[in-house]
Amino acid sequence: MFQTPTAASEDTFNLQHAQPSSIMSSIASVRAPNIASVDTHTMGASLTDYLLMKIHPDIHNEIWSRIIVKGLHERDPSVAHVPSPIEKTDKPFNWQRPTTSILDSNTLQLNVFPGDDYVQHYAAIIATYLSLQGRDPNVVQYTLPSMPYFSPLIHSNLAKMSVVDIVILDYVHGLDRWASEGEWEDDDINQLFSWKKMLSKRGYRIAFLGCRICYWGDIGGNVVRELQRLNHAKCIFYLGKLGTLRPEHIPNQTLATGGQSLISSRSLTVTWSNPLTPYLHHAPSSRVGIHYSMPSVLDETKEWLASAEKEYDLVDPEIGQMAKAAEEGGTGICIL
Repeated sequence: MFQTPTAASEDTFNLQHAQPSSIMSSIASVRAPNIASVDTHTMGASLTDYLLMKIHPDIHNEIWSRIIVKGLHERDPSVAHVPSPIEKTDKPFNWQRPTTSILDSNTLQLNVFPGDDYVQHYAAIIATYLSLQGRDPNVVQYTLPSMPYFSPLIHSNLAKMSVVDIVILDYVHGLDRWASEGEWEDDDINQLFSWKKMLSKRGYRIAFLGCRICYWGDIGGNVVRELQRLNHAKCIFYLGKLGTLRPEHIPNQTLATGGQSLISSRSLTVTWSNPLTPYLHHAPSSRVGIHYSMPSVLDETKEWLASAEKEYDLVDPEIGQMAKAAEEGGTGICIL
């Protein structure tokens, strides 16, 4: 069950009810990002290595008076640095990363796929990196995306997938045992999604859905809403990676699932019925835990961990957001 939404959550755009003809612009305020510290972050000295993997060369190599982080899906090479040098082109999905646009000789814009959490995350990454390099983090500012910038998701190619019953998301390219037949449909790098469909022995229409962007935070919730609106999905299986607060959980060997998450940015706890529960005894490596949805890895401080580990077992940015969207739209959801 859901707690009563906070005022902040009521202001968040709900794509499920959005119609392209009714989309209106809103005035977004400029904000300063959070800045993490090696001394206080759970990564410690490894924080610098994490940041270096995320920093665009235009930020690493040049000095800017202003760096604006904006929720904008910009893949046009005439106005942005595309492809982005930080993109992971060794995999078919979840490889697109933020691009850059030079607004003037002093101003760089980082174009991040629209999502409040993703924008805040990258703004914090850049500001923290600059701080650790002895450069001025105050040059970084961000604006949360307003409704028109969600157009790439609202007008994506998902409608072509038609009606399905079950959608399997994220790590679908690792499921060749079940999705080996046929080619990926709409397999164009300029499209957000590609998929394979099959009919189960019980007659369920199943889609293995690959996405070229990242499901980070509320982006994941918005994808669920679009699957409800366009494809009438009845159940969603999300297969992904997440962090643990428990030292006994062995990385890359433990399967984690659950049915409760705190969305920290909204102080909202969401619970859901886990379809996997009757079958978990068949998987000795599986663990059921209470989840914590946090907008950015940069927020994972030692102080946060000391408090959160008293109640929570797992952490990532999107599970709570996806579960919230699923529950609101009457869609079943399973996290693994």
